[in-house]
Amino acid sequence: MFVHAADLHLGITRYSRIDPETGLNLRGQDFIRAFHELCDYVVETRPDLFLICGDLFDRVNPTNYVRRAVQERFSELSGNAIDTIIIPGNHETPRSKGVSNPLILYRDMPHITVVLSPSVVERGPYTVKAVPFTGSPQPHLDHPMGSGTNVLMMHASLEGASLGSERYMCFDEDAVKKTELPPYDYVAMGHIHKAQILHRDGMPIVYPGSIERYDFNEIGEKKGFYVVDGDPEFVEVTSRPMRSRALCVDDMTGYEITERSIELVDEMEVDEVIARIEFTGTMNEAERNSINFAEIKQHASGAAYFTINDKTVVSDYLNIKGERIVFSPYAELERYLTMTDNLTSEIYDLGSRIIQERLER
Repeated sequence: MFVHAADLHLGITRYSRIDPETGLNLRGQDFIRAFHELCDYVVETRPDLFLICGDLFDRVNPTNYVRRAVQERFSELSGNAIDTIIIPGNHETPRSKGVSNPLILYRDMPHITVVLSPSVVERGPYTVKAVPFTGSPQPHLDHPMGSGTNVLMMHASLEGASLGSERYMCFDEDAVKKTELPPYDYVAMGHIHKAQILHRDGMPIVYPGSIERYDFNEIGEKKGFYVVDGDPEFVEVTSRPMRSRALCVDDMTGYEITERSIELVDEMEVDEVIARIEFTGTMNEAERNSINFAEIKQHASGAAYFTINDKTVVSDYLNIKGERIVFSPYAELERYLTMTDNLTSEIYDLGSRIIQERLER
C-alpha cells in the first residue's frame, strides 16, 4: 500500500489576511494544516511508500517557518521508517544558476529520498521511475524494469486531463500524451490541481490534485490525496470553504448593485470562508463610481478573504489613443492571448491572478 500526494504549495501567501494569533498569512496556515493532516494519516497508517509528486513548496525560497514545519514532519516520517520519495515541481525548481532547490535540505534524512534528476528508486516490492519537473519529460519515460510493482512518478501536464471548471489540457506542446506513457502499473502525477484518474489500456494515470484550493478556479473541488492498495481511493482533507456568486448588473444603478451585493454576502454566509462576488454584464463609469464598495466589504468583514471581481463590459466607450476600449481587463487578456495564439488555461490563469492582485491594491 502506498500514499500519493502532490501540489502542497507550502509557503503560499495568497490573499492578504493575517492570522492574529500567529502573525502569519492565514491562507498559508491553511496549507500547513492540510500538510499536517496528510502526514498524520501517513504516520497512522504506515504505508510501504509515500510519494510526493512535486510542488511541496510554493516557491524556491520558503521561509524558515515553513522549512521547519516540513523538517519536523519529515523527521517523524524518517523515525517511523516510512519510505518517502519526493520530486520537485515547477514552483520549487530554480530558474537561475547558483540557486539551490529547497528540497536538498532533506536529502540526507534516512528513508527520505529527494530525486532532483530522473532516477530509478527501488523500495521493497516497488520500482519507481521518478521524473522531476522538466520542460520535456518525454525522453525520460523509460519502460518499467522492476519485477514487482512499477510506478512512474512525474510532475507534468497530461493532454486531455481536466483542469477543473470544464477546462481541459490541450494544445500544450509540453503536455505528455497518453500514448507516450510506457506500460507502468501506476502513473503518479502532480502539477494539475484537480483530483482525477485517467486510464490508458487499463493503466491508471492519477492526479491527486492540490492539498488545498489554490484559487477560485478550484471552487467546489474536493481536496486530498490517494491511497493505493489495489484501486486508488481518494482521502479528503479538511479545506476552507470557497464561495462565489455572480451578479449581472445590466440596467442596475450603483445603489441597487450595492444593496444586491450585500444580500449576496448574507446568502453566502461568508464568516471564515473565502468569498467572491463577480459583476457581469454592462455598466457605465458613472454607475461604477456610485457603488459603495466600502460598505459591501465592511459587510463581509468576517470572511477569511473577500473580493469583488469586476468582469463587466464598459457600456460607454473610452477613447484611448484612437482606440475604443470596451472590455474588462480579463476579456482584454483573453482577446490578446487568442490573437497571439497563446491562449492556454495556465497562461490565462496566471494573467488573471496578476490582474486580480493589481485590482486589489
